[in-house]
Amino acid sequence: MHSKLLRHAAALLAGFGLVAGLLGAAAAPAQAASFSVTISASATQVSVGQSVTLAGKVSPRPATRYVYLQRRYVGSTAWHTVKKVRTTRAGYYHVTVTPGNDDDRYYRIYKPKQRSRKAGRSAAVELIVDRVATTPATLEGITPGNSPLSGGVTLTISGTGLAGTSTVTFTPRVERSATKDGTGILPELRGTVTAVDDTTLTVRTPASLGGENLVKVYTPSGTLTSTVSYAAGNRGLTGFEQQVLDELNARRAVAQTCTENGKTTSMPAVAPVAWDGALSDLALSHSADLAARQDVYQGITHTTYGTASWTTRFQLAGVTGGYGEILALSPSASSAAEVVGQWMKSTAGHCTSVMNPNWTKAGVGVSTGAWQTSGGVQDSIFSNVDFQ
Repeated sequence: MHSKLLRHAAALLAGFGLVAGLLGAAAAPAQAASFSVTISASATQVSVGQSVTLAGKVSPRPATRYVYLQRRYVGSTAWHTVKKVRTTRAGYYHVTVTPGNDDDRYYRIYKPKQRSRKAGRSAAVELIVDRVATTPATLEGITPGNSPLSGGVTLTISGTGLAGTSTVTFTPRVERSATKDGTGILPELRGTVTAVDDTTLTVRTPASLGGENLVKVYTPSGTLTSTVSYAAGNRGLTGFEQQVLDELNARRAVAQTCTENGKTTSMPAVAPVAWDGALSDLALSHSADLAARQDVYQGITHTTYGTASWTTRFQLAGVTGGYGEILALSPSASSAAEVVGQWMKSTAGHCTSVMNPNWTKAGVGVSTGAWQTSGGVQDSIFSNVDFQ
């Protein structure tokens, strides 16, 4: 009788979704949700050496801001991780790929598991490569064999089979201890190819770290390698950079009140700092790198991407003794006085650095670029002053 009543009650309550609880059946456990990853490509049929931008978004917004680009060749079943890619705070990402003269391939974005959220994968995007018949390329020489730290020098690469080449990269060679991950491997920095035919290619060097840099020339028939040397040059100042230096010295000529970590300090007037060409080249090398690689920096930092410490940059440039650096990220319409004003109002030690009596010389490097923020892109100026 009792069991009949239970079954009758269960039948009545089934319409209210309560039958499982009444009969004691276990509810199915909730399944952990996966990350949702979107992807789009700027092109899907490309020529050899043509760059393609892959972009999309990870949802919900991840706590750790990175995803992995993966590749699979047509005819293969294995996916291989190509690189780690930073996302914005809102979860957006973009990455550039440049297919060589090989098989068509698929790309996708993989977001690893995070806390209770399961891993997510985007759909696969196929890139069809219009391959060209080629003969093996050769590299005979690079002239000149050096570049200032801030780049901007045109190198001439001579050889054979260079036609169709659109990518030349420069990678600083450093000790393992100089990199954050202890591998001694830093990202490839892309130069700007300005002209190319079968026997000659000209490329404008990017800003890089001091010392030997590995050069890779991605020809349609394969990758050629060589090296060039980067060293601090005797760089002059642009008009705006001179205004920044003049404004710094105007502030140093008058006693200032600086606040750092809640403590207010009266700083007496000090002697002006003199322009230094090598420090100016070093300063521009970092501000130019910040402006060019906002896809990884997304703001400003003293540490060059991939290195263990900002001091690595100074040491590789041959700077010895005491040195310091201040950075500013400002709207593109900012005046020199407004840039320096940011440092003087700062409570993080910038004001006291400007007024440091030990500094006798300085280099200024200012670059323009698009600051990538979670709220969008803002045209900005990246200002850097290196003191010694």
